Amino acid sequence: MSSYAPRELPLDIRLMQGTSRALFRLVALGCVFVVAHWLMQRGWWDIRAVRLQGDLQRISPVTVRAEALPQLQGNFLTINLAQAQRVFESLPWVRSAVVQRLWPMQLAVTLQAQQPVAIWHQPGSAPQLVNAQGQAFTANLGEIQGLGLPQFGGPAGTSAQVLQMSQTLQPSLQEFHLTIAALTQGGGGNWTLQTRSGLRIDLGSAPDSAATQTRLKQFLTLKPQLEARYGRAIDSADLRYPNGFAVHLQGVDLPGMNQTTDKTTTSQPAGRKD
Repeated sequence: MSSYAPRELPLDIRLMQGTSRALFRLVALGCVFVVAHWLMQRGWWDIRAVRLQGDLQRISPVTVRAEALPQLQGNFLTINLAQAQRVFESLPWVRSAVVQRLWPMQLAVTLQAQQPVAIWHQPGSAPQLVNAQGQAFTANLGEIQGLGLPQFGGPAGTSAQVLQMSQTLQPSLQEFHLTIAALTQGGGGNWTLQTRSGLRIDLGSAPDSAATQTRLKQFLTLKPQLEARYGRAIDSADLRYPNGFAVHLQGVDLPGMNQTTDKTTTSQPAGRKD
């Protein structure tokens, strides 16, 4: 009985065979890739429709078709959903968008619209709107006529701070049946408030402080008495005094006296402004 041991191939032949197999696999993978790419580019994968859903009260489908759809790149298989989301979020009145593939050959786009709460004025820039999150955004202001939105103003990047301040001040005003018509943070940090009745109030640099809140309530409490005393309405008040406030009467002009007709103390004689 004899045994046969297979003869080991030389190293160069083994290397050649290994290289041949590797090249064959690479060519096969390349062919698969080319065929797959060719199939993915065929017209039968084209997106047939874009289904809009969500909050569409101010978002026009006509605007979406005209401005967003031409920017979408790729077909049902190749479209970049993150890039498509950015395209839809760049549209007027769109705060956020979620884009999903929907079989067969459709996109489902869920839109969340901006909710305007105020008109924003920033020095050196065109008016914008402020949403419920305090973010400034650009839209056609003609679309919000009749909503009676308050006017906010301040340096760049402070829209959220102004919105928060308005929410802090409104409860104190509401006790006296007043509503904010305008709230502005000046370049020096001083805040100015105007109510819908036309009353202007200078609040100083810390309108949300306990001291200023106390002076505001004291002024609004004494306001009817002061108006009765002088027989005129108060059209502005300055609360920047540490222990009192100054008021200006409607229709009174006193040159050289800063148009202030009365300075009322709340506990002791008023000192300097804050």
